Amino acid sequence: AVLADLAERVPRVAGDERGGSAWTSFLREVAVARRWSDRTAANEVARSLQLVRMPIAFSLLAAGDLPVAQMRALVEESYAAGAAALARIDAEVAMRATRLPPSRVRDAVRKVLLREEADAAAVRAAKATALRQARRTSLTDDQAEISLCGPAVVIAQTWDALDRQARALRASGDARTLDALRFDLAIARLEQGAASSCGGRPTWARAGSPDSLGHTGPGAPPAATGDAAWLTDRRCSRPVRLNITVPVTTALGLSNEPGWLDGHGWVSAPTVRQLLPAAELRQLCADAETGRLVDLAEQVVRPERTPQAVAEALRRMASVPFEVTDTSWQAEGQHDPSDRLRELVVLRDQLCDGPTTRTSARRAELDHERPYPDGPTAAWNVVARGARTHQLKHRGWRPRRTADGTVWTSPAGQVVTTPRATELLRPLEPDAVLPDPDVLAAIETELLRPPTRDDDPPDW
Repeated sequence: AVLADLAERVPRVAGDERGGSAWTSFLREVAVARRWSDRTAANEVARSLQLVRMPIAFSLLAAGDLPVAQMRALVEESYAAGAAALARIDAEVAMRATRLPPSRVRDAVRKVLLREEADAAAVRAAKATALRQARRTSLTDDQAEISLCGPAVVIAQTWDALDRQARALRASGDARTLDALRFDLAIARLEQGAASSCGGRPTWARAGSPDSLGHTGPGAPPAATGDAAWLTDRRCSRPVRLNITVPVTTALGLSNEPGWLDGHGWVSAPTVRQLLPAAELRQLCADAETGRLVDLAEQVVRPERTPQAVAEALRRMASVPFEVTDTSWQAEGQHDPSDRLRELVVLRDQLCDGPTTRTSARRAELDHERPYPDGPTAAWNVVARGARTHQLKHRGWRPRRTADGTVWTSPAGQVVTTPRATELLRPLEPDAVLPDPDVLAAIETELLRPPTRDDDPPDW
């Protein structure tokens, strides 16, 4: 509160964060007083200014109910929020942040921000795509690191392909670790790409180009709609499979609830809608009272690759009563779940239910709540848990699943609840109007178009 009060008294103008100014002089005063660096002082002042704008979070922190790590996650993820979105984040997330690990707090903030400011989030995503980066860092022991920063779907697509190939080699008897296999495969693909490179734009950004790992071949898929050209058509070429779970209201343009990209997190509604023409559509059935997945349809729908065809397919799917399959209730005789049951559990749970983890359900182990064979291999008795959470369950950590999440009792007697990853779907706005699919696609294509040198200079 003191830092924020002092900061509000300092005169500021645009662009005074660098060089010598009243603002940077103030930051150095703070740095000297607290024995910090200038950068640390700037970060602490920024957090303070944001926190005092969030009265619920501030009061929880002052009372000792909101840990510092959770406070930082809450504040730092909300820097881009406008006044209305920030108030909504404070109201919806601050109290929940007291019982979530920092990674889950960040997820919760991103969801609210993407929902409340969908268009602004799309513009920020376009600017970030234009600034995609590859960096090299020198490390000790004669090692180095390459890091890539770019569109989440591209990174997820590439990573999943590497991971799938690495696991296949490992299963065939390769003695290398999974990380070593992923590294060797990535370097091999980069070397192949360098040998066949002809310059120009990245291969993932050209229609009829190699896929995200550099493979070529006849009948390469066409580019996706608009600037989602880096997403290959899942119906023509399937080097990997990515799941994005999204409410049908978002898919139709009736709401801006974000979608959940498996292995990544929340993705803005405009980005999701741009991906739909290149996707296979599969209907999910969720509990109306909890939002939790109950079942998934056996068949996928493959409409024509136009916004109108996708919208028509979605309306048909939503208008037909969902026929619940036996996967949601039937017990299987074997210990390991079938592929279909595994898919249902992974989509339902999204994340490990451990109290301190954010492990993706797809990377987790499937644990029998009641040990097999006393407990059957069925959807209601199988839960996604990361390897460590699963092992600790057998070392004294006792879980009890409830309607709201999983209650864990530790060997020392601590009791903590992990809320479910899925939330209740928000009701449709009473004045929501079904937009024209082509018009919506055109607007969002422009929103998501990365800026070029000819565009207006960046805000900074």
